[in-house]
Order: sequence, then structure tokens, then C-alpha cells
Amino acid sequence: MQGRFHYYEGYPLSICAMPVRLMKLLGVSYLIASNAAGGLNPKYKVGDIMLQKDHFNIMGLAGLGPHIGPNDSRFGPRFFPMTNAYDESILNKVRQIVKDLKMENKVHEGVYTCVGGPNYETVADVRALISLGVDSVGMSTVHEVIAARQCGIRCFAFSLITNICSTEYGTTTEDHSCSTEVHSEEVLKVGKDMEDELRIFVEEIVEAISQDT
Repeated sequence: MQGRFHYYEGYPLSICAMPVRLMKLLGVSYLIASNAAGGLNPKYKVGDIMLQKDHFNIMGLAGLGPHIGPNDSRFGPRFFPMTNAYDESILNKVRQIVKDLKMENKVHEGVYTCVGGPNYETVADVRALISLGVDSVGMSTVHEVIAARQCGIRCFAFSLITNICSTEYGTTTEDHSCSTEVHSEEVLKVGKDMEDELRIFVEEIVEAISQDT
């Protein structure tokens, strides 16, 4: 699927997750999700990739989720576990792909979280997320994975680190902008620069998964 619905565009999370449920009705059994994310882990650099081993559902703590409201049994039970949200067997395949493609120096594993956006995070936000064990932050994916796991779809997700989130207050420049500010143009450029490498990476993942089907 190209593109997605975002919460900050005014859609409820049930609509944001709707494509996943449609995929379930079409017979899809695996989900590969990707996102652009800010790096919180000090080891991360712009252009790195983080394999999601887990996520922190901070929006869920505020009572927001794709499954709020009446439950449709076609998409799974009302109550369901999220302990193993990201499929370990797929992760193992991807770890081998990372070695085969000699990407070890730029691929990490970590915990992702989704915030509402569309504004980027304050320094206080960043410090709080780091204290909660989060390694990258974006504005998507978590609700899609929740909907997928409720449906019984096996999930893998990764983040492209498009910016590094600041834990320090920056100095103001002559144009009154902050030296640590994040700009959407820079984020989009990183994605464009990594396009070919990510295409090969995802193709290898699809090929590895297809051997199990």
C-alpha cells in the first residue's frame, strides 16, 4: 500500500487502521510496515534503520486506539494479547538479510512509539520518551500493528531514522529559528536518498517471507 491515513489529518484511528482490516478480508497474512522516525537513542544516526522489536502505545494510554467502540468479530476478539506484537521468526530472517547485505553498521533494534503530530516533539517530550525506554518516535504504525495483531496478521516493522531528536535546548539563530529544529523538507530528503537501498531491503524481506507461504 502506498501512503496511509494519519491521525493528525483528522481521521480517527479506526479509519487509520482501516486498510489493515481490508487487507485481512482480502486474505493477507503478513504486514510489513515502515515509517519515518526521529531517533531518540544516542547511538542512532540519520539514515539508520531501526527494526521494531516492540512499541510503546502512548496514544493508547490516552484512550485512543483502532479498536475503540463496538467490536467486529470478523477482525478478531475484543480482548487480545500484544506481548509478541512483532513476529520473532520474521525478525530472525531480517537479521540474516542485514548480514547478507552488509548493513550491520546502520541497522539497530529498538522500541518505537507513535505520537499524534503533526508538530515534532519538544525537548521535554524527547526526554520523557527516552526515560520510558523508547528508541524512535513517529506518527504512525502502532495502531496499524494493533489492528493487524487483533486480526491474526503477523507483523514486521522498521523505522528509517530521518532526524535526531534533541535533548538539549538550542540557540536561536538570526532568523529566530532554533538550531535543533526539525524541518519536514529534511525528513523527506532522507527518505528520498534512501529509496533505492530500502527498496532492495524490503524486496529481500518479502522474498524471505514468501518461502514460508
